[in-house]
Amino acid sequence: MSGEPTVFWVGASTSGALGSAARGIRRLEIDDRGGWRLDEPVEVGENPMFLALRDERIVVSHELAPGGVSVWTSDAASGRLSPIAAEGLADGDPCHVAISPGGAWALAANYSGGSVTAHPIDGPARADARSRAAFAGTGPDTDRQESAHLHQVVFDGATVLGPDLGSDRIRLLELDEADGALTPSGEIVLHTGAGPRHLVVTGRVALVANELDRTVSVLDLDARAELGWYPIDDRVAFRGMGVSAIRLTRGGVVLVGDRDADALVGLRFDRTARTLEHVASVPTGGVHPRDLEVTHDERFALVADQGSDSIAIIALDEAGAPRELLDTVPTPAPACLARVPR
Repeated sequence: MSGEPTVFWVGASTSGALGSAARGIRRLEIDDRGGWRLDEPVEVGENPMFLALRDERIVVSHELAPGGVSVWTSDAASGRLSPIAAEGLADGDPCHVAISPGGAWALAANYSGGSVTAHPIDGPARADARSRAAFAGTGPDTDRQESAHLHQVVFDGATVLGPDLGSDRIRLLELDEADGALTPSGEIVLHTGAGPRHLVVTGRVALVANELDRTVSVLDLDARAELGWYPIDDRVAFRGMGVSAIRLTRGGVVLVGDRDADALVGLRFDRTARTLEHVASVPTGGVHPRDLEVTHDERFALVADQGSDSIAIIALDEAGAPRELLDTVPTPAPACLARVPR
């Protein structure tokens, strides 16, 4: 390998529901030329679909019913994992997890439970939920929006933002770092039928990938209002899969996974006008892009194609727009790309 690599931990499905059944999570290195090295899988329990990292800790969300959260520590030199807290109960298919600013709590977004749960991660024997904030609501898509479906949790300072695909809302909460109590503190309403899945925060703006109608919304966080929404690529026929993960590069390009086209899409974000414009779409060479992340130098984007048992390495231009598919890493059912901080 060449140069200092960017290190990722790859979360994956062990159920075989989409893609081949994985045997655990894997450590992946990407160098400054796009070369890669993939370690053998490490077993951490069933369906370790999403991971959150802080220092040497790895928090795992086990996407099952009821599902749970476990905590591990990794040795930087060897990549060997040791358990800190055994899997504790969540509240129904926890599909995303985030570590609190103070580092004592992990919040899980429970898709089928329609809730957010807070789990202690700093030394308890089990990471059972200590508190729960549940939500109700529906949307016009009777198959996907029959109830609340929390899909992600993102910390914006002391406030937690939770995209609720089922009700076309971003749920707002506050976490008490002392005892893990969760308090709902409002919501941001999106346009009908959006189906918000994941978001990124930049300044006082949030950019939201809307799974159901293939758009990205621009939100004013101070006004708690949706300013507008933009199609990710209106040339692509709708297949009912929609969009997945979202990232924002330092050059102002929003990267979105397009599962209808099996592609990585780039949208240029105008910070002054607060608008988005499509600039590029590059096929990943795989099927069902579930998650994506960029290398530290932002020369490459990685896309986890769960349905084809592969991770795409896509070269980016100087602003971060996708340019071309460089290589593919074979690995069973990748669902999450958690980048190790430097």
